[in-house]
Amino acid sequence: VAARCRPQSRSGSGQAAGPRGRGAGMRPGSNHKSSVERALINVRVRVQTALQALEPDDEDDGDGDPAGGVEEARKALSQAEKSLRSLELKLSAARSRPSMMLADESADTSADTREWLLQNFTDHDLLAADGNSSICGAEKSHPSDSSPMRRGRSSTYKDCVADIKVVLADASVARILENCSRLDFDALALAARTETGHQLNTVYGLHLMKHRGDMITAMHERGWVADPVRFTQAYVAFLGRVDGLYSSEVLYHCAAHAVDVTATTEWLLRSQYLSERVTALDHFMALMAATVHDVGHPGRNNIFQTKTLSPLAVRYNDRSILENMHIALAFETMQSDPECNWFKLLARDPPVHGADGSAHGSHAGNLQSYVRRGMISMVLATDMAKHSGHCQELTTMVQEAKDAEEMSGCSPANSTTSLAGASGKAGERTKAMERKLFLLETVIHAADISNPCKPRHIMLGWTRRVLAEFWAQGDEERRLGLEFSPLCDREQGMSNVAKGQLGFINFVVLPFFKPLADLVTDAAPATVQLERNAAFWKDQDAAGTAYEAIFADSG
Repeated sequence: VAARCRPQSRSGSGQAAGPRGRGAGMRPGSNHKSSVERALINVRVRVQTALQALEPDDEDDGDGDPAGGVEEARKALSQAEKSLRSLELKLSAARSRPSMMLADESADTSADTREWLLQNFTDHDLLAADGNSSICGAEKSHPSDSSPMRRGRSSTYKDCVADIKVVLADASVARILENCSRLDFDALALAARTETGHQLNTVYGLHLMKHRGDMITAMHERGWVADPVRFTQAYVAFLGRVDGLYSSEVLYHCAAHAVDVTATTEWLLRSQYLSERVTALDHFMALMAATVHDVGHPGRNNIFQTKTLSPLAVRYNDRSILENMHIALAFETMQSDPECNWFKLLARDPPVHGADGSAHGSHAGNLQSYVRRGMISMVLATDMAKHSGHCQELTTMVQEAKDAEEMSGCSPANSTTSLAGASGKAGERTKAMERKLFLLETVIHAADISNPCKPRHIMLGWTRRVLAEFWAQGDEERRLGLEFSPLCDREQGMSNVAKGQLGFINFVVLPFFKPLADLVTDAAPATVQLERNAAFWKDQDAAGTAYEAIFADSG
């Protein structure tokens, strides 16, 4: 078997001949191995390990353990198969994106023609990629836990936040906000405080800026914001507008949910893995995306919008209907009201930061293009219809990191894959931006589905709310004579709460958080609590516990 399976090469070197050409990810004339080449080498090593395990030992007297060699070979071949599957997914994605061929500067086109083709006939956004490139050398996001707000605010600013400061001074509110960047932060408890009124996002945002590090100051110091006072005023005004756009009639997709997702995003961004890979601007951008990701939600999901041919479904052609609306509404709000337009105050031609963090001249990059691209990407990534593809891509990323670990001895959490792309070819800068944005999209999506990862009392509070919203949609579908959307039949749902939650955990949340925790090890507590909650729902299912009994203590 070993003789038949052993790879042969024409050179007689005993090494398998690899694929040739750019289509296989090779770079002729380059000593730097591409990720595809590294993956192929990894597979070849595993196959050789398996073959060696199957070969008889010359000194074997017949008393050896052939089963042990077969098992070792099986494990090596299993790992090789996983690596090949990961490689197949990566190559398939590359083939489906001809834009990456144009991004290759070795292509047979002039630079100006290639740029024209990229800008007009692909999804490449060179201005956004260059914007990301311009901030890559800056110090990464390590916000202080006790950085005070900047002094010298204008009287207008003081008037704007005076009532919020009164709320923040309340002892009960302050106790809740002590956990503002922890997994167990309770946004529903904050919402239950009458002192917060309809200003949840403003209260949370100001507290975070005051006690968890002033990101705006950091952005000003790096030349990304020219006037930190004006920017802060606009930021606070924007939070106030957003609070007003979340409907108090919607039970789940409300301002409290926005705060919950923002807090979980903050918790993930403060992990070692992410804080070493994103800048203060990336951090701020992600928090803003989390804040607006459901703004204006009507309490009826995309399926309902499509079935009823709603004005939103018509406008957005049945594609990520609500997600498109949320991010459009966020930018429309800023455009229509200069007082809250922090976006226009971002530098359009920021200084480039070197590896030492120092600025040295300006760059063609545009931070406004980068931030707009980033926020759109993150909010659209919260469309649950994209979950399966996102989960597959995340799993592939983790597998590649594990393969790189075996090649370099570097763990996935310590991988140094570039997310910045400060220099290099246009295609490399675009790829670097896309890697970073995918990571940030992963953070937002994880935060959005994280309710089952929270302590039980918090999890139950959110579960009750989301079920109520689903069933309210089902009630309207019944009234309109429409077929029930999934999970929206009140009568059936009330008798299958535990089964429904187990399905959500086992088929949606756990398959996403497990690879995330492999990459971001600080996220492991979420998977631990997730398994505890899964066990709770199994017990409720086995006991046949009624809806009223499950939520008896959840308020």
